[in-house]
Amino acid sequence: MNIQVYQSFLTVVQCRSFTQAARFLNFTQPTISNHITALEEEYGVTLFARDGKNVYLTQAGKSFVPMAQQILEDYQKSRDNMRQFQKKNYSLKIGVSTQGINFYLLPVLLRLKQKFPELEIEVNRCMTVESTLDDAFCKKLYDFAFVHIDVQPLYTRRVQLWNQPMVWVAARELYESRGCDNDIYNYPFVGYPASEVYYKHLQSKIDFSRLKHFLTFSDSESVLMAVQQNLGIALTPRVKVEKELANGSLVEFPDCYSGNMPISVLYDYELDFTLPCKHFLTLLKESQEKIRD
Repeated sequence: MNIQVYQSFLTVVQCRSFTQAARFLNFTQPTISNHITALEEEYGVTLFARDGKNVYLTQAGKSFVPMAQQILEDYQKSRDNMRQFQKKNYSLKIGVSTQGINFYLLPVLLRLKQKFPELEIEVNRCMTVESTLDDAFCKKLYDFAFVHIDVQPLYTRRVQLWNQPMVWVAARELYESRGCDNDIYNYPFVGYPASEVYYKHLQSKIDFSRLKHFLTFSDSESVLMAVQQNLGIALTPRVKVEKELANGSLVEFPDCYSGNMPISVLYDYELDFTLPCKHFLTLLKESQEKIRD
């Protein structure tokens, strides 16, 4: 039975008129008549006695009034209660300061999507750490900002997640043509702009002024392409070249030149913590513990 028929019944009781009830509910008069007829057929009783334009409740009708009121009240309570379980159009927007972060982030997002299939997730690669932070906390474009440097703006929370291994690599052909020389200072160097934070974590190990700068690119894909074409060596996150190291097309230089780059996630103190946001942070912390183990 359509819940509207109970509302129509109670409105007729209040207005004492089918016509007035129809106007009040923005229905036609025949629609109201059909609703009352449906109720009378459902319960097998007559609810109203009609005397010309006048409408009177029968004994059955009078008895039915509190029942109809209770039905409508219970219906509204059920709707209010069920709203907390309704699917909401949640979204999650993420800014990352380097593409290497995605190697750690993607498995987490896969698990998050399995938990919240309707969740809309958007990940944007920003050009610098500065632009990542500006977009996240000044322009409010992202819910979470992932950065590869130790930094924390005011009014943000920061969770350090992963230490990303950084390695020096060369194409095997170039490496062997140099007699398998393990001294990085004897190779042409393909790098990033001088401000690139990749280098800040290795300044205690590497004298960058001694490197033979050959080419500079602003993106890691171009740097690795140059390395693969024997143009020089480069510093790169290990996760980006694991496949090439495994198949032998690239060679990794000794650990004395390597180091770790910390990756952190930052979010605003006043972030609206939806269920997906809370679960996302839980998954990130689980990922952090798994990698440490």
